[in-house]
Amino acid sequence: MNGKDIKIRSLAVVLSLAAPLALSESSQSAGGLSPSAAADLLFQLETLQQEVQTLRGMLEQQGHELKLMKQSQRDRYIDLDKRISLLMSASVNKQAAPTITPSMPSAVIPVTQTESVPSDVVPAGSQPQSTPVATPTANLPSTPLAPVPLSAPSEQAKEAYANAYNLIREREFAQADVALTQFVMDYPSNTLTGNGYYWLGEVKLVQGKAQEALTAFTTVIQKFPGHGKEKDALYKLGTVNDQLGNSEQAKAYLQDVIKRFPNSKTAKLAAGYLGKIK
Repeated sequence: MNGKDIKIRSLAVVLSLAAPLALSESSQSAGGLSPSAAADLLFQLETLQQEVQTLRGMLEQQGHELKLMKQSQRDRYIDLDKRISLLMSASVNKQAAPTITPSMPSAVIPVTQTESVPSDVVPAGSQPQSTPVATPTANLPSTPLAPVPLSAPSEQAKEAYANAYNLIREREFAQADVALTQFVMDYPSNTLTGNGYYWLGEVKLVQGKAQEALTAFTTVIQKFPGHGKEKDALYKLGTVNDQLGNSEQAKAYLQDVIKRFPNSKTAKLAAGYLGKIK
């Protein structure tokens, strides 16, 4: 409870105690008061009682808002925890799959419409190219039509990303925030940078930093079009905008996921969420 709530509660208690006492005293001395003075005193007592009721209403409203904030924070943590668990399961399954070593020193991140969670923990290698993404709706930020060329991550970049990602798995979100922020600054244009911005958005979100999370997710779709995390970033932009009260913007992002990635698990999530928006 903050200082303002304590002051309000203290004032409410004082007024509650003072009103009956003043009323009792006025009753005892009413014989010596003029009718106008007695009426004025009664009016003051009634005003004090109304102020007490108003203060109580404010306390109840603040308590309700605090309850909603706690519920929202818990829902965000649960959502991130589920995503981390899903990614950990996918990582275990991918360890047995063969990896393809690129023959060129640079790679281009293509659109991947069938993979719900791209490889975050296997940074090496590139994915086969596919058709460039379609232009998003007019309500969404414009993005290039083709994937941007990105360099393969160095050993130092792989290690920095792995260290930051491990902090997420260990639920050290504040440290992961710092590590991911440093990672995208040090390595702004390799094939792992888009992943770094996406997970930075998730970490910001679980800490209650919704606006900073929106910035990170928007960076994924603007600077890394065709990235495997693009559909997930679009979905998160939809859900977070809805939580912030931007219903129309939220619908536009969710509809874009369904339109551009119709066969993905993310599209199914977007359709389910879209049905809940009024």
